Amino acid sequence: MTIVRMYLHPADSKRPTHYREAWWEEESKEFVLHYGKVGELGTTKVESISNPNEAASLLASFREQSQNDNYVDVEQIVQEDCTVTIKQKGKDPTRVERTNAEKFLQEYTALLAWRGIGSVQDWEAVPGQGKFVFDVRAVHSNKAMKLASQAIQKTDIRADRLMTRGQ
Repeated sequence: MTIVRMYLHPADSKRPTHYREAWWEEESKEFVLHYGKVGELGTTKVESISNPNEAASLLASFREQSQNDNYVDVEQIVQEDCTVTIKQKGKDPTRVERTNAEKFLQEYTALLAWRGIGSVQDWEAVPGQGKFVFDVRAVHSNKAMKLASQAIQKTDIRADRLMTRGQ
């Protein structure tokens, strides 16, 4: 699945203000358009498209129209790196802690994506150090770090075990 992700970054703004993204899910034959203001839950429109060539054409048209509207590809936007750390009880994670970290990852990834903020690039349980580390790339690191607090609430991990660090 190819996702075309575009951002509007007005000259008078420190960061991108709006986002648009589109993708085609081959399995379900759905073309998805998702857009909104950065940091807010976006609007999603779904259309059934069974022909892969038609889907590719729609993605190309989406990119072209977005560029005409002064949106730029996500790769052209300066993104900020931030780190989310969750402390474990011991030096190595238990099965329950690992399950909760995976649940955090799912929740956090969804919160970031559906608000056009960014994505979790990588994560790991650091061997012998008693922590999970999530590397995040975001167009607005402060908003990304605030969402980590929301995601932790969907797990059995105590909130005081969460630490965030921005760029």
